[in-house]
Amino acid sequence: MIVIAWLRLLRAGNCTIIALAAYTGYLVGGGTYTFEALLLALSALLISAGGNTINDYFDAEIDAVNKPWRPIPSGIISRETALAASILAFLAGTALGFYVSPACGLLAAVASALLTLYSWKIKRKGLLGNLTIAGLSALNLVYGGLIAPKPLYSLMPAAYAFLIITGREILKGLEDVVGDRMGEVKTLAVVRGEKYALIASTLALMGVIAISPIPLAMGYGPAYFAMAVLGVDLPIIVSLAYVWGEPIRRAWRATRILKIPLFAGLLAFLLGAG
Repeated sequence: MIVIAWLRLLRAGNCTIIALAAYTGYLVGGGTYTFEALLLALSALLISAGGNTINDYFDAEIDAVNKPWRPIPSGIISRETALAASILAFLAGTALGFYVSPACGLLAAVASALLTLYSWKIKRKGLLGNLTIAGLSALNLVYGGLIAPKPLYSLMPAAYAFLIITGREILKGLEDVVGDRMGEVKTLAVVRGEKYALIASTLALMGVIAISPIPLAMGYGPAYFAMAVLGVDLPIIVSLAYVWGEPIRRAWRATRILKIPLFAGLLAFLLGAG
């Protein structure tokens, strides 16, 4: 029970995707398989785990309404223990970043600080919060690209990630709208209404589809485009078609569907770079 609770608190699946994203940024930038790149991926994983944990620490009261089964509101893991774990994860991830290079260490420290600030204050600022977490997630690909021969090549998958996560985060505001109103979290769904939030999410996600052909002009081949269409564009269309019927009730499942293009997008760029 306690192991499962920790995996849920850390969001082990999301952390794995974050590590893969950092490594993808490195490979897309022309990197080869090196020990330093693996350390950088582990650094990203630890910082992500710290961010997820500190998020639940600050969200304990809201989660007691929206998600009472989560590890902290259910009482399986205390807030104090979660806070200590997040600090350790941030410190370990930042230390690994500095071990790889000063630039990586500095970016890791900034990301750790922003993740803490996001969970404490920025998250409750609506669209600013959505853009912050999307930007930090996209920056993870750039993080991997910092030690690659062609770091600018990591910007295209970073744009993918930014748009997908922006759209998904806005939808999550629909999912949590009842608890967010009680907690005075100023998401788009709370401030402007569910329809406005749904339109904003749709625009961000349709932006992914709009830019998906661009890598073809950068030299990516058919393998990239096939994965982009089937693994990224199609699930986005399915999730939007589904959620537009009953936004609040269906938002939870739609955000889960949108995990598919996050992973498939990474795979598409890996296939294209190979």
